[in-house]
Amino acid sequence: MTRRLFSAVLVFALTTLAVSRGSSFLAAQAGAVAGQPAAVAPGQGRGAAYPPWASTMANPYRMVPNWPHLGDIKPGAAIGIIPDGKGGTWLHHRSEPPILHIDGAGNIVKRFGDGMFVQAHGFCQDRDGNLWAGDSGPFQDNPSTAGRGFQLFKFSPDGKVLLTLGKAGVSKAGTDTFIGPTACAIAPNGDVIVADGHWPRPTTAQQDGDRLVRLKTDGTFLAQYGKMGRAPGEFMGPHALAFDSQGRLFVADRSNNRVQVFDKDMKFVDEWRHFGRPSGIAILKDDTIIVADSESSQFIGGPPQAPEGGGSVVRNPGWGNGIRIGSAKDGSLRYYVQGTRPEGMGADNDGNVFAGLTGGCDTSLSGGCLQKWVKK
Repeated sequence: MTRRLFSAVLVFALTTLAVSRGSSFLAAQAGAVAGQPAAVAPGQGRGAAYPPWASTMANPYRMVPNWPHLGDIKPGAAIGIIPDGKGGTWLHHRSEPPILHIDGAGNIVKRFGDGMFVQAHGFCQDRDGNLWAGDSGPFQDNPSTAGRGFQLFKFSPDGKVLLTLGKAGVSKAGTDTFIGPTACAIAPNGDVIVADGHWPRPTTAQQDGDRLVRLKTDGTFLAQYGKMGRAPGEFMGPHALAFDSQGRLFVADRSNNRVQVFDKDMKFVDEWRHFGRPSGIAILKDDTIIVADSESSQFIGGPPQAPEGGGSVVRNPGWGNGIRIGSAKDGSLRYYVQGTRPEGMGADNDGNVFAGLTGGCDTSLSGGCLQKWVKK
């Protein structure tokens, strides 16, 4: 089949589906395939949530309105979320100051990290209570950020910088450098696991090498896992990490539209695609798994090796945005929360789900980019 014939068939299919479902979004996809201007800007595209109709899956959650209370702090993309177990959360967002501790009532009790980050990405808390916060660097070429980004910082709970890893402005998969850290999680033995490699990324960044990195809490490099690719155990833009009660690691392999599961020895176990295109993952003590999908059916930049091809194209088409909740034990799905497009994800064992938006914050009922969801 020629490329022109394939495009014509795809346009017909998308247009027919748009008419049958009343979806202006799908109609826009058809126009884009046909070479017409897309309704969403290229790059890190942020269109309306998809699908436009209500799912029949169960959703026992409601959003808490006007929570949190940021006061004079401008809301920024809420990418890193660490619940404090008391109804509040630590937040790593793309604003100043970048790191906040918000109590259960929504009030800010701590703030720090001013001026340290190009692009907040990756956030976890070790056994000693210290906070690890990543800076993935810019998503596109940006001369104003030269000499900054692509680092991982370790803070005390009071905001003291304890450790700086990576070389500022250097995007490289090395033992002392990162392509661009996007997430971190604490292994059962206390080691720090870092997801390394974001898509899209600037042309000055290493264009392959996506991986996971294992570190000691003193910053010592221990090992790296995987390589860029689409096969089991390979990664393309790993974006979130979480461990279950068995010590298995769940990786949001976002640009491959899957969650990958690894055993305690980092051997591949399985891949799950029914949680959508995963941007964020949280796993509770009872192995409830909560997955955020912000990018399915949206125009998002990516590498040529991606399943949908390179450039700014529709990713994981036909899948809906929102929060999918199920079991990490058997992969079953239980709930689907619509009306939100979070990247950041956190949850506590009291039933609170924290979702972090990177777009559409001005229209969120929460009053900003961070959302708190509770049982109805």
